[in-house]
Amino acid sequence: MSKQDTPEQGMVTLCGVQGCCPTVDFTDPAKVVLKDDFGGQVQLTPEQWADLKAKFAAAPNQG
Repeated sequence: MSKQDTPEQGMVTLCGVQGCCPTVDFTDPAKVVLKDDFGGQVQLTPEQWADLKAKFAAAPNQG
């Protein structure tokens, strides 16, 4: 998977294989909401989102 810069605004759809399209919602500046195709959702503060991104960026590349 290649790195791609995506603006963190509005709704970002992460379409994958077999019609799977999770979303990341940046419309509320106080939270970032990740939703899956099965009704599950995770709500993060902007600080938690930044921490999550930093941890993924620091992880060794496995692919």
